[in-house]
Amino acid sequence: MLKKIIKSFYQNKLDDLQSEIYEQENLLDVMIPYADLMTLLLIFFVMFFIYSSLTDVTTPSENSQKIMTEIAQVDSVSGNEIVIQISSEILFASGKAKLKTKSLHSLMKVAANIKDEIDSDWQIRVEGHTDNVPINTEKYASNWELSTARAISVVRFFLQNNLFIADQLQAMGYGEFKPLVENSSAENRKKNRRVEIRLIKNLQTK
Repeated sequence: MLKKIIKSFYQNKLDDLQSEIYEQENLLDVMIPYADLMTLLLIFFVMFFIYSSLTDVTTPSENSQKIMTEIAQVDSVSGNEIVIQISSEILFASGKAKLKTKSLHSLMKVAANIKDEIDSDWQIRVEGHTDNVPINTEKYASNWELSTARAISVVRFFLQNNLFIADQLQAMGYGEFKPLVENSSAENRKKNRRVEIRLIKNLQTK
């Protein structure tokens, strides 16, 4: 989209320049000053250089627009990384790590969009995060275990549906130790209960 906008802009500029030159060539009583002609030529070559330098490489910011769906939001984009956040309430019941049935279709859409926009040079790290409310159940002794189990559930879902190859995927749990905001209110704790899908461009040459 960005490339098309820039291309259209400079194409219009070139058309305007061509029209102006054509009109001045047909006006016998008007002489184009040499300096003006040189200026026009300089502008032409500058625009030609900018246009020719545009490539078809898709940037992370362009990718991020296509990855957003009704359950996910792109939290941040850097040169080689995209971070997608999904609220834990959408994916899991409280204190559980099994994906909700009603979340599977939307999660599939998120994964499909990611798959369409990245290649095998990207790593996909799924991170589980919780609030700071302690958990101590028969299955999960702490938020470490719960957050890790949730990340693994998402990775397993990706693998079972053949969305990504295993070499691309990682699962990590951080418990309550990487909060977005202070756990000072119910609203803030809800923000911290999340799954992040971190897309990382591998810059190492094979």
